[in-house]
Amino acid sequence: MTGAALEADLVLRRGRVWAGKALAPATGIATRGERILAVGDDASLAGLIGPATRTIDLAGRLVVPGFNDAHVHFLDGGYGLLSVDLRSAADEAELARRIGAHARGLPAGTWVLNGNWDHELWPSRTLPTRAETR
Repeated sequence: MTGAALEADLVLRRGRVWAGKALAPATGIATRGERILAVGDDASLAGLIGPATRTIDLAGRLVVPGFNDAHVHFLDGGYGLLSVDLRSAADEAELARRIGAHARGLPAGTWVLNGNWDHELWPSRTLPTRAETR
């Protein structure tokens, strides 16, 4: 937009916006495309509303950031990055080959941990057993 004021594509207003502990409580959000332009009270967002802006009256409803279940336990995740990558192993034989190759590079007696395979992607769809690693 050249020469024109910045307008939001979407403004959510008259709600309760949880924006984390670092930001003051807010009543609205303004977005443009896939970006959040502003989080604040309704008066501060009014200047972002133009003729093409879609507005939604939240009528006091709560808005929270998108939730997903992706998370990592810091130490376990870090150790996993240092271990053998088994995620894309095509079958039990590939799993065993990768574990063997990884183990050969470790000092004797070191445990092989993690790996994060997905047996549901294998033709057999069965969990591996120690028999595969012999």
